[in-house]
Formats: sequence, structure tokens, C-alpha cells
Amino acid sequence: MAKLTFQDLAFRKKNGTMLVEFLGNYQFEVEEAALKRIGRHSLSEHELTFPGVAEDAAKNAFNEILNQGLANLTNTVTKKKTLYIHHYSGIPLIGTTSFGIIDRNTNMIEVRPLTGCNMNCVFCSVDEGLASKKTSEVLIEEEYLAAEVRKLVEFKGCDCHIIINSQGEPTLYKPLPQLIRDLHSIQSIRTITLITNGTYLNEKLIDEFASAGLTNLNISLNAIDPKTAKIMEGHGLYDVEKVKKIAAYAAGTTIKVTLAPVIVGGYNEAEMGKIVAFAKEIGAATAMQNYLFYKRGRNPRNTQQISWPEFYTKLQELEGKYGSKLIFSAADYKIIKTKALPKPFRKGQTASANIIAEGRYPGEYIAAAAGRIITLPDCEKSHNGGEKAKIRILSDKHNIFYGKAVG
Repeated sequence: MAKLTFQDLAFRKKNGTMLVEFLGNYQFEVEEAALKRIGRHSLSEHELTFPGVAEDAAKNAFNEILNQGLANLTNTVTKKKTLYIHHYSGIPLIGTTSFGIIDRNTNMIEVRPLTGCNMNCVFCSVDEGLASKKTSEVLIEEEYLAAEVRKLVEFKGCDCHIIINSQGEPTLYKPLPQLIRDLHSIQSIRTITLITNGTYLNEKLIDEFASAGLTNLNISLNAIDPKTAKIMEGHGLYDVEKVKKIAAYAAGTTIKVTLAPVIVGGYNEAEMGKIVAFAKEIGAATAMQNYLFYKRGRNPRNTQQISWPEFYTKLQELEGKYGSKLIFSAADYKIIKTKALPKPFRKGQTASANIIAEGRYPGEYIAAAAGRIITLPDCEKSHNGGEKAKIRILSDKHNIFYGKAVG
């Protein structure tokens, strides 16, 4: 009798199929006929049993089903198809701002383990969330991501700071405590900062983060007034009191908490002082961001970008009133320039690449070459996964590559 037990998979029956949940927020379906081909079976939450089937035979047969399922994942929050990237996927983690690892030639490294968000913020600069125009999501294997970060940190050869800053909500990533733990184990990583909307946080998770080695928690609290907070969040389910409560709890742990609102003209200017006052009350810092228009961002109507002089004047006024530091520089975060990661190709060059999959926008594809991702926006024709193509590099700044298929 074969018993197959899984930590990251959960099983349940659904209308003649088996619904498989992967890492909490992703799923795929398996036809009952596919399981019957392996043999008579039963299931519990994390276990499949095949009476009368040898364990090796059951494992081999189910692994084929699993590989096919992981190639057809759906994000249960955004309802979008999801590309799962792992050690054996042939997909690098450097080359795009959408996911993976972003290195801008400093000792501050951005780590993005997934895409997708449970909120719908009216000002979202990267158009994530429930109303996003993007058509797909990305999920990265934890071990693969941690190993690639380690390689980059070792290449830099200096003290580094990690920011877990997804294009989306990183607490949707179930292996997040393990990712923090693995990053913390890298000797020259000095700080690990998590940027979150706070809606999935609870005391147990905060304690896990602290134990794993998280040093900084930035919570995107954009208003204190409940009505304003819900309007900014976009779909009316945001509970600001819950987020305030968990922010206060986190501020009482070893983690340094920072409230990081985006100030959007016409929406929450009146909330700035309230946020600074609340942060001071719970022992947290405040780091305000000025809303900016982005071509592909979700730019709300009836708003204007606050000018930088006006923005900084307001911050100076609040600093004087509350005695809180609100204006920061790179030196405050101990950011320094480091040696640049080599670029395998430059703008204007042509590279031979494998087109891996469709990208996150309609008509977009991602390709891989020389250990880098190349994003191909606005492709003129459809492509198949694994297809070889000649790519002209259109942009190469900070090892972030955009290109165009030319053959």
C-alpha cells in the first residue's frame, strides 16, 4: 500500500475531481480518471493512499500528475493563472522588476517571491490587486529564491540589507517565515525588511517573523479614519482598526515597525498628522511616500500629484509638531554603492533566448538567456513556451532587460 504525504499540498474532492491546494493560495484540479489509472485510492487533507499499489509506482505516477498541475496553477485570491518558478524551471530570477531579485548596484536588495494582491488600492503604482489589468501571476519556490539571493550577496562581498517588497502582498506567500529564516542565515545580511498592507498579519505570524529574524516591518497604513481607509483600499473590506491593532502588537516585539503611507492629493492629506501621532503612540516610525503618476499604474480621478517642495514642507511642519523624523536619506538606511553585477548583454545587442511563457500583461512574454529574464512587451505574434528566438535588447538598466523578438 502506498501512502503519499505532502506538507505543501492539501486535497479535497470537488464534483468528480480532486481539488489540490498548493502553498495555501494556489490550486489546480485533477480528474478522477487520472487517479484511477494509478489505482484505487482515498484521500485526507495532506495524504493520498493507494491500497494495492507499490509506493514507488504511485510516487512516479502521481509526480507526473503533480508536474502537470503545477503548470496549470490558479491564484485563489486574484483568480489568475500562475507561473510557478523553481530550480528546474529554467527561469532565472534576475532581469525583471515584476518578480525575483532586483539589484540596483547598492547593498540594498529587493526580493519579490510572488505577485498578486488581496486589495484594490485606488493609487496602486504597479496596478496590482483584484481589478488589475494583468492577466497572470508568478510564484517562486522558496529554496530557489533564497539560494539565488545568497549567490548575489556573496558576489557583493559586503554587508547587505534585504527588502521583501512584492508587486503585490508578500504575506500571501506561505513560506515567508522560512524565507526570512534562510535569508537571516546569510552571514552578511544585516537587516531584513518586509513591506506589507498588514491585512493578513496576526500575533502568531508576527512572532514567527521575529523568531525567523525579521528586523523591520513596514506597514502601508494610508489613513486612520475608517471611511477614508476603505475608499483608498478600493473594495470596501479594509479594516483599519485590525491593522492598527496588529501594528501596535508588532511594535512591542523585537521588530522595528514603520508606518509607510502613500499621500494621495484629494484623498488622505488630512490623515498625515493622525498617522504620525498614532505611530508615535505605539512606538513606531513613519516614512511617508508622495503619490506619483505611473503610465501603467492605477491613477485615481480627481487627484493631483503633490509637488515635491509642498510635500517636504508639510513633512517639516509635522516633524516640528510631533518631534518625529519624517525626512530620510540613503545614509539613514546605510545604503552604499557596490560593485555592479555583470550584464550578459547590452542595449542594442541581439541575444538568442528561450521564450519561456506569457508575461503578466496581454501580448507580453518573458524569455530567458544567460541567466537573465528578458521581458518582451507588445509582441506582434504569439509564441510557444521553449521557443528559441532572436531578441534585440531595448533596455538594460540595472540588469533589468526589455527586448523585442526579431526572429
